Amino acid sequence: MKIKTVFLLTVLLLASCENVFHNDRLDYMWRLDKVEYADGHDFDGNACDVEMKSQHWASFARDIVVLEKYGESDTCGVYGLFSENSDSIYLDFSIWTDTASICSDLKSFGIGTIKSAFRLEMSDRKQMVLSGNRTDLYFTRW
Repeated sequence: MKIKTVFLLTVLLLASCENVFHNDRLDYMWRLDKVEYADGHDFDGNACDVEMKSQHWASFARDIVVLEKYGESDTCGVYGLFSENSDSIYLDFSIWTDTASICSDLKSFGIGTIKSAFRLEMSDRKQMVLSGNRTDLYFTRW
Protein backbone atom coordinates (compact mmCIF):
# COMPACT_ATOMS: atom_id res chain seq x y z
CA MET A 1 0.00 0.00 0.00
CA LYS A 2 2.80 2.41 0.90
CA ILE A 3 4.62 1.82 -2.41
CA LYS A 4 1.43 2.50 -4.38
CA THR A 5 0.92 5.78 -2.53
CA VAL A 6 4.49 6.94 -3.18
CA PHE A 7 4.18 5.93 -6.84
CA LEU A 8 0.86 7.79 -7.21
CA LEU A 9 2.29 10.93 -5.58
CA THR A 10 5.33 10.80 -7.86
CA VAL A 11 3.18 10.47 -10.98
CA LEU A 12 0.96 13.37 -9.86
CA LEU A 13 3.99 15.54 -9.15
CA LEU A 14 5.51 14.85 -12.56
CA ALA A 15 2.19 15.45 -14.32
CA SER A 16 1.76 18.79 -12.58
CA CYS A 17 5.20 19.94 -13.78
CA GLU A 18 4.58 18.98 -17.39
CA ASN A 19 3.84 22.49 -18.67
CA VAL A 20 6.00 24.53 -16.32
CA PHE A 21 8.67 25.15 -18.97
CA HIS A 22 6.79 25.63 -22.21
CA ASN A 23 9.65 27.47 -23.96
CA ASP A 24 11.85 24.41 -23.86
CA ARG A 25 14.64 25.91 -26.00
CA LEU A 26 14.93 29.06 -23.88
CA ASP A 27 13.97 28.27 -20.30
CA TYR A 28 17.42 28.32 -18.74
CA MET A 29 19.99 30.74 -17.45
CA TRP A 30 22.25 31.95 -20.26
CA ARG A 31 25.57 33.80 -20.14
CA LEU A 32 25.92 36.52 -22.78
CA ASP A 33 29.35 35.97 -24.34
CA LYS A 34 29.44 38.60 -27.06
CA VAL A 35 27.47 41.20 -28.97
CA GLU A 36 28.15 41.75 -32.67
CA TYR A 37 27.05 45.09 -34.15
CA ALA A 38 25.81 44.82 -37.74
CA ASP A 39 26.86 48.30 -38.86
CA GLY A 40 30.18 48.37 -36.98
CA HIS A 41 28.96 50.90 -34.37
CA ASP A 42 27.52 50.43 -30.90
CA PHE A 43 24.33 52.18 -29.77
CA ASP A 44 26.28 55.28 -28.73
CA GLY A 45 27.87 55.67 -32.19
CA ASN A 46 31.32 54.38 -31.20
CA ALA A 47 33.14 52.18 -33.70
CA CYS A 48 32.69 48.61 -32.51
CA ASP A 49 32.22 45.36 -34.44
CA VAL A 50 32.25 42.92 -31.53
CA GLU A 51 31.93 43.51 -27.81
CA MET A 52 32.96 40.64 -25.55
CA LYS A 53 30.93 40.18 -22.37
CA SER A 54 31.78 38.34 -19.18
CA GLN A 55 29.31 39.20 -16.42
CA HIS A 56 26.02 39.47 -18.32
CA TRP A 57 23.28 36.90 -17.72
CA ALA A 58 19.81 36.28 -19.13
CA SER A 59 17.25 33.99 -17.52
CA PHE A 60 14.13 32.89 -19.35
CA ALA A 61 11.29 31.24 -17.42
CA ARG A 62 7.71 30.94 -18.68
CA ASP A 63 7.01 34.44 -20.06
CA ILE A 64 9.52 36.37 -17.95
CA VAL A 65 13.06 37.38 -18.86
CA VAL A 66 15.57 38.64 -16.31
CA LEU A 67 18.75 40.40 -17.43
CA GLU A 68 21.50 40.74 -14.84
CA LYS A 69 24.92 42.36 -15.03
CA TYR A 70 27.48 42.02 -12.26
CA GLY A 71 30.45 44.29 -11.87
CA GLU A 72 32.31 46.29 -9.28
CA SER A 73 30.53 49.55 -10.05
CA ASP A 74 27.77 48.77 -12.54
CA THR A 75 25.50 46.04 -11.23
CA CYS A 76 21.97 45.96 -12.64
CA GLY A 77 18.91 43.77 -12.95
CA VAL A 78 16.09 44.28 -15.43
CA TYR A 79 12.86 42.28 -15.59
CA GLY A 80 10.69 42.07 -18.67
CA LEU A 81 8.30 39.90 -20.62
CA PHE A 82 9.05 37.77 -23.64
CA SER A 83 7.10 35.73 -26.11
CA GLU A 84 8.20 33.24 -28.71
CA ASN A 85 6.56 32.70 -32.08
CA SER A 86 8.21 29.96 -34.15
CA ASP A 87 11.70 31.41 -34.76
CA SER A 88 11.08 34.92 -33.36
CA ILE A 89 11.49 36.21 -29.82
CA TYR A 90 9.85 39.42 -28.67
CA LEU A 91 11.21 41.23 -25.61
CA ASP A 92 9.16 43.85 -23.78
CA PHE A 93 10.60 45.94 -20.94
CA SER A 94 7.88 48.62 -21.06
CA ILE A 95 6.65 47.68 -17.57
CA TRP A 96 9.31 50.02 -16.15
CA THR A 97 8.54 53.69 -15.56
CA ASP A 98 12.18 54.87 -15.48
CA THR A 99 12.84 54.17 -19.15
CA ALA A 100 16.04 56.24 -19.36
CA SER A 101 18.02 54.05 -16.97
CA ILE A 102 16.44 50.86 -18.34
CA CYS A 103 17.48 51.79 -21.90
CA SER A 104 21.05 52.28 -20.70
CA ASP A 105 21.05 48.87 -19.03
CA LEU A 106 19.49 47.21 -22.09
CA LYS A 107 22.16 48.68 -24.38
CA SER A 108 24.86 46.90 -22.39
CA PHE A 109 23.08 43.64 -23.35
CA GLY A 110 22.94 44.55 -27.04
CA ILE A 111 19.24 45.44 -26.90
CA GLY A 112 18.56 48.86 -28.35
CA THR A 113 14.92 49.52 -27.43
CA ILE A 114 12.34 48.82 -24.73
CA LYS A 115 10.44 46.57 -27.17
CA SER A 116 12.63 44.40 -29.40
CA ALA A 117 12.35 41.49 -31.77
CA PHE A 118 15.06 38.89 -32.36
CA ARG A 119 15.29 35.91 -34.64
CA LEU A 120 16.33 32.67 -32.94
CA GLU A 121 19.17 31.70 -35.28
CA MET A 122 20.45 28.75 -33.29
CA SER A 123 19.63 27.03 -30.03
CA ASP A 124 20.90 23.59 -29.12
CA ARG A 125 20.48 23.80 -25.31
CA LYS A 126 24.19 24.62 -25.01
CA GLN A 127 24.55 27.63 -27.30
CA MET A 128 22.05 30.21 -28.50
CA VAL A 129 22.26 33.00 -31.06
CA LEU A 130 19.66 35.78 -31.25
CA SER A 131 19.79 38.03 -34.29
CA GLY A 132 18.20 41.49 -34.26
CA ASN A 133 18.16 44.47 -36.62
CA ARG A 134 21.40 45.93 -35.25
CA THR A 135 22.94 43.19 -33.10
CA ASP A 136 23.61 39.48 -32.88
CA LEU A 137 23.71 38.11 -29.33
CA TYR A 138 25.74 34.97 -28.54
CA PHE A 139 24.87 33.00 -25.40
CA THR A 140 26.15 29.91 -23.59
CA ARG A 141 23.85 27.94 -21.33
CA TRP A 142 24.96 28.16 -17.73
